[in-house]
Amino acid sequence: MAVLTISRTYQSGGHEIGKAVARETGYDFIDKTQIFSNLKSLGEKWGRAFEESDEVTPSLWEKNDWQYRGFIALIECIIFDYALKDRVVLLGRGANFILEGIPHVLRVRLIAPLEVRVERAIIKNETARETAELLIKKTDQDRAGYIRSIYKKNWEDPEHYDLILNTADYSIDQATRKLTEALKEWDQRATAEGRKKLENQALTAKVKARIITHPEIFIPTLEVSHDGRSIVLKGVVHTPKELHLVEAVVQQMADPHPVRNELHYRK
Repeated sequence: MAVLTISRTYQSGGHEIGKAVARETGYDFIDKTQIFSNLKSLGEKWGRAFEESDEVTPSLWEKNDWQYRGFIALIECIIFDYALKDRVVLLGRGANFILEGIPHVLRVRLIAPLEVRVERAIIKNETARETAELLIKKTDQDRAGYIRSIYKKNWEDPEHYDLILNTADYSIDQATRKLTEALKEWDQRATAEGRKKLENQALTAKVKARIITHPEIFIPTLEVSHDGRSIVLKGVVHTPKELHLVEAVVQQMADPHPVRNELHYRK
């Protein structure tokens, strides 16, 4: 079954439309509230990190902070876990980039002209026009910066989406019907091969997150990927002990999945 990801500019109707599609299709709707709950269940520090850093452009310090990388890795694991369940609407958090290349994932972008969004914000937030405009621009800038910093992508680039809707041209009901119909087509794109690819990427994300969040492991150069056959580990560890710790984590997480370990340590 299909998965729907929604990227949205602020006040373009992402939450309302995503929730309506979920109601119409019986899909689960996963937004900020649910992901915060998932992260908090993994530890209070991850809940705090989410409150402070969710869809916000990371500072230079954060981009190089090992704990911040762990926070992002855990979000990616959560996104993959929901995608594996199928029949889910994933709102924001870079889900369309995380699940890129999975054929049954419908990647949607919702936009609307600034003036339309300002009017919506004035009504919804009961705020002045100038304040509404500043909030919209700041939120869009933060979301774009988050995607650019984490995934090295331009969130406005149409090539990253299967469908782009200008919600100034659609009511919530109209947009909901359009996405519901599109999901029926994407249901037909679900294949055993696509499912296997999703499972491989999800496992890779779990291995990466477990390594990064391990209290005794620190590998700033760590790269974890999947080449279609094996999980591939690259980077430089500091000591043989650290290398052995990584190997133990990987064996526990990935066995019997093939792993190509190209980690090495400086003597």
